Amino acid sequence: MGTGRRSAEPDALELVLELSAREPRVAEAISRLAEATGRLATILEAQGIPASDLRTRALDVDPWHGRMGEQLGHVARRMTMVRLRELDQVGRLLLAAADLGDGLQVGRLRWTSSLAQKLTAEARELAVQDALSRASEMARAARLTLGRVLRLEEIPDSLAFPAPRGRLRALTAGSVQLELDPGELEYTVLVRLRCRLRGPGSGGPGRRPRREPVPPGRR
Repeated sequence: MGTGRRSAEPDALELVLELSAREPRVAEAISRLAEATGRLATILEAQGIPASDLRTRALDVDPWHGRMGEQLGHVARRMTMVRLRELDQVGRLLLAAADLGDGLQVGRLRWTSSLAQKLTAEARELAVQDALSRASEMARAARLTLGRVLRLEEIPDSLAFPAPRGRLRALTAGSVQLELDPGELEYTVLVRLRCRLRGPGSGGPGRRPRREPVPPGRR
């Protein structure tokens, strides 16, 4: 097994903005949600966020129940993922969107890096080097020689995750001040390596030991 890691500071932030509207009838809930969606689109456009950095994550209508389980109406929801390429833009955006009222909720935050693909490739190379180094050490300890590579595979679900380190960054917009800790993104790749091992009399790489011919009559 071998592990490779590379890290970098994030240069973008993804957050989910959820709009909801509760009304006695489905049509009324959808109408209110459409109105709020239009207002949010105007706010995002005013903040200079292009349409390519917006993505609808969910759109649904569910029954709205009271505390005793009785149905009071319907609630319509729409979740939009917004990518911010300026990390200090969060405060300004939330301050501008505050006019949408209680129907707006801010969901999951996810830091990203434009160098993710490059860093993952470098981490993959480091993982292979680490696996080869470990295999060589184990072969020497067993008085064997490392032969050719028989199989090399990457262990799935090796994902980037925020490392528990970083600095606090103050985001100020008017009277709103937010403290966010972007930290660093760590890209980890894990690989599994299988190699042939050769002993003192095993011959060349990948070859079986030579067998002496069997005399006639003894086969």
